[in-house]
Amino acid sequence: MEEQQLIFTVTPPGKLVREVSALNDEDNDEGYHLSKLALLAPNSETSYDELMAMLQVESNHYRPPKNYLVFESCKYGVNENWRRRLCEWMFEVTDHYDFDREVVSFAFDYLDRSISLAYGPGSNKKLCKREYQLYAVTSLYLAIKVHGEMDLDVHGEGIKLRITAFQELSRGFIKTETIEAKEIEFLTLFQWRVNPPTCARYTSSFLRLLPEWESMECESPREDIVCQIFDVAKYLTELSIFVSDFSFNHNPSMIAYSAILCAIEYVEESTKRIPFHIQVRFLFNIKDVSNIFSPNSEDIRQLQTMLKKLAPKMFTTNSRHPLPRTSSLLEVDTAKSVAVASRSISPIVMGTDEPKSKRQKV
Repeated sequence: MEEQQLIFTVTPPGKLVREVSALNDEDNDEGYHLSKLALLAPNSETSYDELMAMLQVESNHYRPPKNYLVFESCKYGVNENWRRRLCEWMFEVTDHYDFDREVVSFAFDYLDRSISLAYGPGSNKKLCKREYQLYAVTSLYLAIKVHGEMDLDVHGEGIKLRITAFQELSRGFIKTETIEAKEIEFLTLFQWRVNPPTCARYTSSFLRLLPEWESMECESPREDIVCQIFDVAKYLTELSIFVSDFSFNHNPSMIAYSAILCAIEYVEESTKRIPFHIQVRFLFNIKDVSNIFSPNSEDIRQLQTMLKKLAPKMFTTNSRHPLPRTSSLLEVDTAKSVAVASRSISPIVMGTDEPKSKRQKV
């Protein structure tokens, strides 16, 4: 059978703007009150404190895990291609049940950390593909359980995905009691630390440090530009989850910062130009939080290059392509060539039941 092109869905453009508009259904005009979103809150001491707290937590408890793809214990059970396919599956499940896509960031933090800790040097265990699937299912289950965006039923009570749904997603090969046991193992390995700072949270916090400007300085309002920068940066950081080099070698804070620089470059090529002195002040505001954030840093430049390779059509010199709704793994330019697997052979089988039928009150 001829191999098909693997496609994964990422945050579509304008999603943030549509969400804001939904908050303002009472307004019939084209405007909206973006100040309702914390993302667009004005710069304050709280913004700096929040970022410094996140960086401290990241440094103390959530450093990049070791690259288990090179572990002898994982040699025959996992590779770059399998990891990517599981990432695609997680996005599909998250979209199917309409959870916030940040859940996948949490899930992959759990997956990479748990494998790294459980199968590190000196481990006598051997990781097989079935066990890797179990780790992936448990990671997503735990991420949705802890961070999944809850809906409300008619009584105003929260609802979550039932654990039985994950057994059905695996066609019964992974039992609920097995997932529950692995969940306890995760929590023990993590010492109950299940709230890592994500790229999305850093991106949101960084953008709160973007100064205001007078309307005469730029024809586009700050809120409009912040939304576009956030959309592009979030798109790039979601793509970065698919490539293990980001997870194993770089902190989310650095990835998010680099993605914002790429997004500003992308926006600058459109009609939404940010006044130069505002850009300079913005970069200094972030540098006030930590000196590691510098656009001239070799690590930051490397990350920018890596991020641009994830969506090359967006950063061509001749023309700027619009932010796509989907992207092909074939377009991701990485140092190592990865065989593209057939989409018809999913690492974990998706269920066909309606989302609501698989949720329960919490």
